[in-house]
Amino acid sequence: MGNRSLTSNPNFDPIQYKNTTRQNWNTVAPKYHVDWASTYTGPFKSTIELVKFAEIDQNDIVLDLACGTGAVSIEVVKQLYDSSRGDFIIYRAAMVVGIDISRVALLIAKSSIYPRIPESFFIEMDSENLGFRNASFNKILCQFGLMFFPNAVHVIKQLKDLLIRDGKLVISVHGTSEGVPYFSCIMNPILKYIPDIRPKGNPSVHTFGSPDDLNNLLENTSFHNVSIKKYTFLYQAGTFDEYWSDYMSSTANSIRSIIESKGPHVLSTIKEDSKVSADRFTDNNGILTFPWDVLIATAHN
Repeated sequence: MGNRSLTSNPNFDPIQYKNTTRQNWNTVAPKYHVDWASTYTGPFKSTIELVKFAEIDQNDIVLDLACGTGAVSIEVVKQLYDSSRGDFIIYRAAMVVGIDISRVALLIAKSSIYPRIPESFFIEMDSENLGFRNASFNKILCQFGLMFFPNAVHVIKQLKDLLIRDGKLVISVHGTSEGVPYFSCIMNPILKYIPDIRPKGNPSVHTFGSPDDLNNLLENTSFHNVSIKKYTFLYQAGTFDEYWSDYMSSTANSIRSIIESKGPHVLSTIKEDSKVSADRFTDNNGILTFPWDVLIATAHN
């Protein structure tokens, strides 16, 4: 199962991992927001489905966990739109709270939402150490964050304590390596030639990509009415060179310096192998279109 403990591997330092993650997201957040999150591109086509499953009520207090640049929060806010008045209204109890470890991402989220919805709060906070006191939420949503937590079990247990009775948890994660070739076509060659580029125990983008692993995590932490649905979206990545450039400047940003330090031969070999892997997704015009599996899980407290 994909669950990880903070002490499962002495070579994995969760504090250093989080510091690196924070620095990385502070760097890539603007590009991530423009190219992906704000445009409902590729896997972010699932954002609407995620919020739909949450069944947002106009009096809900909603937590957007690992909110990033606010894609989910924006969609939640749309549920509070009053079409008869032509604007947004917040009912007495309604509130949207987003937390993330990236200050840059939070600034983007706040600038997108706060002018319209003053009753929204974006707080720099570690999802493994939630600092809420005497707080409770009707709905907790988490898009593409769970798989990056070193101790996902601990996070889910905290969320259970924060949800009201019969409150709803909705989570989305990327699929397996086979189901998300955008990641694996380049990452597999990287791991082939630089197998120690990340320490054993390091969270993976594919953690909980198996429905069984995601289901077990939620049921073993005493959530009930667990339901998991798989969606396959398409993402057009451009030419191979465009795909390579985008991947290295965003997904692989935190490890790019290590890859480049291995020298031009290793780098060119990884690129060549990646192109071979990606060729089957290339059309006659040289454009790559990747399938992209996304799992959306719902569960009640």
